Amino acid sequence: MSVLHIYKSEPDELTKELAKAVSDGNTLEFKLYEGNVDYEELVKKIFEYDKVICWW
Repeated sequence: MSVLHIYKSEPDELTKELAKAVSDGNTLEFKLYEGNVDYEELVKKIFEYDKVICWW
């Protein structure tokens, strides 16, 4: 199952561990906190992946 992780802020260690625990293969991290976000690409990825998890 493919999982897309969307991060609004830089993840702490607990968040990283939780993200790793729910991921079992094809994953992508989309980091909104890094600036210059391509929202068209984000929407495209949301529909490509089986599961999307948003992290605050």
